[in-house]
Amino acid sequence: MAFALAGVCLMPAHADNVDLALEAFHETCLAHGPDFERTAAVAKTRGWTPLSGDAALTPVDDVDAFQGWTVTGNDLPAGTMIAVTKATLSGKAVQTCSIRLFDVDRATFEQRFFARTDAEKISEDRNGDQVSKLYILIAGNRKQLVHLTSPVDMGRSDSIIASSIADD
Repeated sequence: MAFALAGVCLMPAHADNVDLALEAFHETCLAHGPDFERTAAVAKTRGWTPLSGDAALTPVDDVDAFQGWTVTGNDLPAGTMIAVTKATLSGKAVQTCSIRLFDVDRATFEQRFFARTDAEKISEDRNGDQVSKLYILIAGNRKQLVHLTSPVDMGRSDSIIASSIADD
């Protein structure tokens, strides 16, 4: 309980959607690293609605297990989706945690993400309608890859998918 209250106290007094989005991504995926069981337990406790499909929330292709939810709560932007996977990446067992956020400005999200973390960009791809950026950072005492995906034209679709990938 004290940990949860400490997180709330660190939020700016007038948090906007970007602050809410970044805090949700940090607390759910980065602070402890991707954690399939922990996130599934939180989803059950908070009554999140299970997703019927993967909603394009898997940052890797070779997925062994997937669970995803539509989440609700005053501390999350409307329509937020969260998913966790157990997967294989380049022959290694990994876990992933992804959040799909709507009505969040990509440039501001990235700016605040950099201000909060020690992330270093290692690649960027633009393929058709999508921008995909890959970063490396240390969070939750673990080396993690962070994958940010969003539409090239934010006017067409105003969502961003932020994913963390770490060794299992």
